[in-house]
Amino acid sequence: MDSTITRAEHNEFVKRMTDEHNRMNHRINTLEGSNAQLQELVSNVGKMAVNMEHMLDEQRAQSERLERLEAIPNQSWNTLKNSVLSAIGAVLGGAIIAAIIFFM
Repeated sequence: MDSTITRAEHNEFVKRMTDEHNRMNHRINTLEGSNAQLQELVSNVGKMAVNMEHMLDEQRAQSERLERLEAIPNQSWNTLKNSVLSAIGAVLGGAIIAAIIFFM
């Protein structure tokens, strides 16, 4: 029951198979290109994550330095305030001692 096919049918079959192979090869090439782009994207995202981590560490260090710099005027103000209060206390103490000695 095997029937033979004509040369024209065979040539048509070969043409269709060749067209199908060409379409599949084109799809494979497209997928390979997309896959390469995806791998590059994943690599770049990894590098970006590392850079962001370094930036976060640097930002923390800058925040600590800023807090120390902001604390300096406060320390100066406290020193000035303590000096003024000490001077006022010394003047009042001296006045009290002078008054005691003068009225004795």
